[in-house]
Amino acid sequence: MTPTPGKNKRVLIVSFFFPPTNSIAAVRVGKFAKYLPQFGWEPVVLTADTSKDRPQTLPVETDEANVFRTPYFALYSSLYRNLKGNQDTPSETASRRFNWKEPIYRAVRLTQPIYTLSIFAPLVSDPIGWYSHAMEKGREILDKYEIDAIFSSYAPSTSHLVACRLHQISGIPWVAEFRDLWALNPNARTTRFLRYLTCRLERRVMKRSSLLIAASEPAAEQLEKLHAQKAVTILNGFDEDDYVEYTPLTSKFTITYTGQIYPGKQDPTPLFKVLKELREEGKISPSNFEIRFFGGGSLTVLNPLIERYGLSDMVKVYDIVPFRESVRRQKESSVLLMLKWEDAVARGIYTGKLFEYLGAKRPVLAVGSFADKYVDNVMIESGTGTVVDNLTMMKDVLSRWLDEWQKSGKIVSHWEPRANVIQRYTRRGQAGKLAQLLEEASGQ
Repeated sequence: MTPTPGKNKRVLIVSFFFPPTNSIAAVRVGKFAKYLPQFGWEPVVLTADTSKDRPQTLPVETDEANVFRTPYFALYSSLYRNLKGNQDTPSETASRRFNWKEPIYRAVRLTQPIYTLSIFAPLVSDPIGWYSHAMEKGREILDKYEIDAIFSSYAPSTSHLVACRLHQISGIPWVAEFRDLWALNPNARTTRFLRYLTCRLERRVMKRSSLLIAASEPAAEQLEKLHAQKAVTILNGFDEDDYVEYTPLTSKFTITYTGQIYPGKQDPTPLFKVLKELREEGKISPSNFEIRFFGGGSLTVLNPLIERYGLSDMVKVYDIVPFRESVRRQKESSVLLMLKWEDAVARGIYTGKLFEYLGAKRPVLAVGSFADKYVDNVMIESGTGTVVDNLTMMKDVLSRWLDEWQKSGKIVSHWEPRANVIQRYTRRGQAGKLAQLLEEASGQ
């Protein structure tokens, strides 16, 4: 269909994750949808209804009338949810009747080491069952709206498969983005043979796209090699609107970490060693210092360290919190902690946390022994904190910051934020870049 002159063009966004689902994937796509209208593009969103599986705490910042949510089926999540949802409460235990679902639920848990093997995991976890629901609704959307471009966001792969098919039946240009790599994902649990098959599938699907988008420079380079096709980088970022509320600082010197900690990929041990030394030297105590971890799911990493270094009265671990509360916790902190990836295969992976911290405008302490020029350069160029790769450097920085905080309530060293650099990473600016790419694709 031809768009009406003088009106915004429309883009069909195909993304399994979308607000209010609390997921970093939903944040990125949701911010694109929020700001694209400022650049002449009206978003129409095709997404999955994940309300039964994930917290629904992100703000929806686009017209709900243009957001279409469909059912989906993923083998593990559906089975686990249905069985777990029918467990009796403790108060009912004594008088309950036999529940036939309970042994099945236990069997699912006991067989987890099997169905999470690399040969089974993609089949069990990928919501391929969304495809038929999404295709049915996608055809309805194409009949109802004048769509000028299709944009899909991976992961999961189903988003690209749906977008590819909608492109085939409509001829509408299709732009595909990879928040993470698909076949070449270094963190994927797979076998050499399965990777080969996935590469073939990815090439077959992506050859129909007009343009590829990656979330980092190294990922863009790998996509270009795999597909012999242009790939453009649009980094993650932060939304200035999320940080306008005034938030006073805590009275204690407070270090805050928001998000998951991934065992074997991030290591907070050096920080705990330094904190123990600072405590023994009398520089920190429960009365003037606290370190907080928000995000849940990190207890298996943190609890042994808390016990080993005797820091239970200073280290607080909290469950995942809504996005807006996470922002408040960041803004009220003396220092924000970033645990860098400790694996060379993760080179150039910019976590969403990095850009959120830029928006919070608090000093950032980036801890990690692996030097990553891509991530480190963001910190260095923006002047928003310091990168430490050994215990001596970490202790020196923290000691200086503690002294400055106790004397003036401010941190001045290793922190010279440059507004002109930080502005490069706003969600609005990234949506503008996407709008330009959609213009180029739709004009082909």
